[in-house]
Amino acid sequence: MFLGLSILFLGCWIISKNNIQLAKKLRLLFFLSLSILIATSIIGGLTLSGTFLFLVISFFTLAFIGFVLDLVSTNRSAQVMLMILSVFAGYFISESFKRDSTTTLSNLSSDPKGEILMEIDKNQVAFVRRFATKNNATISRAFHPINVDLTELDDYYLFDTYQKENLEELVSDLKNTNGVKWVEFNEIIPFENPGTTEILKSDNRSLSNDPSVIMQWHLSFLEMEKYYRLFRNSQITPRRTAKLFILDTGIETEHEDLPKNKSFQKDKNGHGTHCAGVAAAVTNNSIGVASMSPGSEWVDIYGIQVIGDVGFGTQKSIIDGIIKAADEGADVISMSLGGITNQEREKAYNDAVRYANDKGAVVVVAAGNANLDGKRYSPANAENVITVTAINEKLEKSGFSNHVQNVKMGISAPGERILSTTPSNTYKSFNGTSMATPQVAGLIAVMKAINPRLDTKEVFSILNSTGKETQNTIRTGRLIQPYEAIKALITK
Repeated sequence: MFLGLSILFLGCWIISKNNIQLAKKLRLLFFLSLSILIATSIIGGLTLSGTFLFLVISFFTLAFIGFVLDLVSTNRSAQVMLMILSVFAGYFISESFKRDSTTTLSNLSSDPKGEILMEIDKNQVAFVRRFATKNNATISRAFHPINVDLTELDDYYLFDTYQKENLEELVSDLKNTNGVKWVEFNEIIPFENPGTTEILKSDNRSLSNDPSVIMQWHLSFLEMEKYYRLFRNSQITPRRTAKLFILDTGIETEHEDLPKNKSFQKDKNGHGTHCAGVAAAVTNNSIGVASMSPGSEWVDIYGIQVIGDVGFGTQKSIIDGIIKAADEGADVISMSLGGITNQEREKAYNDAVRYANDKGAVVVVAAGNANLDGKRYSPANAENVITVTAINEKLEKSGFSNHVQNVKMGISAPGERILSTTPSNTYKSFNGTSMATPQVAGLIAVMKAINPRLDTKEVFSILNSTGKETQNTIRTGRLIQPYEAIKALITK
């Protein structure tokens, strides 16, 4: 809005420059509106880079408009028309940044089966329950971790109200209610299923005997022939088979090229099965594709469905999945999911990740596919997760990929035209940070099979120190180098 006002006052100042008194007043209004524009940009919720970009565009726009208005100073009608069009342009620029950089509570969708997630003091549950009854609502325990001594997740409750309007007001009341320690919306996480894309072939046929390996360009790009050879020549064996949990749409466990386990599961969507194959399809079995796992004895894949068949999950369902995976002994938890959030701190996600970490799991999360700041995506912005961006064959950040410039542990992997397993023993190629994430998760699972005691910070330190620079490493994080990572691990 203030960019439009600045353009308006600038235009009026230039048009009225022959009227000295009026021009002075308009000049004052212009500089006042410009000051307000700068101040509101700084405190308006944009990231530092977003604020800088918006101000650069704003100043360039003002300078250009001033220059053009001065050029057509002999044509008053043209000046007025240009000024009006410029005001509208300024408005649309401001609104574009506003849409891309903020999300209001009214734009959030919450689960109608439990709109609000809150943490309650153990001694005040009865009091909060009475508050809920007065507000035509019920509360129920949200999570049931096995090891309650490790976490406060058993103190989280769902607030289910029949009053679907004025949820912001209700949240405000809950924040001021005795015994309520934390309140968050139980957000619905929309799920963007990637469309199939063309296959990018590789000339490297020596990677493995899997027939479709020549269509997995990302494996050659990551020098996986050296990786597989290292395991053969150095006779590296797993200390134990790592448990990798894919939190997604499920996994078709009967797929011909996935490691078999006792659990039987279907995947009506296909996304989870694709991620499972990227991470740990059975390599060198003369079937389908190869993966980050050098053999079937290295990684067991488990699927937990946290995204429904119709294409969305909730904050509760995802956290439930993290807890379940941790309780079932996960070494690595891979989540190719998430959504934008306006909440400064997702405490429930942080507590869930901490619980998984304390039980020995490393959590790997997709940065997101909106070309925004990954810090504004959950659970990519949770504490102590490894957040993965996507790059292409030119070492450039994929155009769709969020960046990790403001995320503590960001790393990258190929995320375009990734061929992998899909239901009914088929194979398809997808784009997305969803496809980059299981490459990192699969590699970490192999690292954990070699050294089960590795924690998140140790894993990230190895991946980061052995990683490769990209065209914009600050925004993508370093590109994983599987061979170098394993070599560094076994020589420590």
